[in-house]
Amino acid sequence: MRNKIITSFGSAFVNPDDIYYKEVTAIGRSLAENGYMVCSGGYAGTMEAISKGAKGAGGKTIGVTVSSWNSKPNSYLDEEVKMPNIMERITELIAIADGYVVLKGGTGTLVELSVTLELMNKKSIPEKPILLFGNFWSGVIETLKQDSERLAELIERNVKTVNEPKEIPACLNNILHMLSNN
Repeated sequence: MRNKIITSFGSAFVNPDDIYYKEVTAIGRSLAENGYMVCSGGYAGTMEAISKGAKGAGGKTIGVTVSSWNSKPNSYLDEEVKMPNIMERITELIAIADGYVVLKGGTGTLVELSVTLELMNKKSIPEKPILLFGNFWSGVIETLKQDSERLAELIERNVKTVNEPKEIPACLNNILHMLSNN
């Protein structure tokens, strides 16, 4: 049985000297120490930080990149999966994962979070845990819950906010266990 893969979504615009970079590195470390593989978009910022943390703890990392982009993948990847365009990249980041960690980010992260929820809502993929690190996305999530009872219930089952890197593996385990019993 393969290790479960956790995909992270987040900003490319977080510098290594930023405290947030260090927190995300701790998330990667904690995931790897608990037997998870880490998948990200493969470039800089939070993608680099989570991969660096996982590698530092002896974990395995995957980066899903875009073949036509000139950006260089970060140096903490064990495997690079090159996709032809951004939409196929997003689809692969979602499909490969057993769960998700959503970090602060911009429009790209918003799209990734939205597509993940939409695929679950339309039952195109099974329900999976979505952990929001910190309160950055709380307003968006509260707004989405107002759409429908069905979406609100999906969010209640699968989306949790976590504020400490070390809490993430236990929270993932709890949701994965709950989903496997349904």
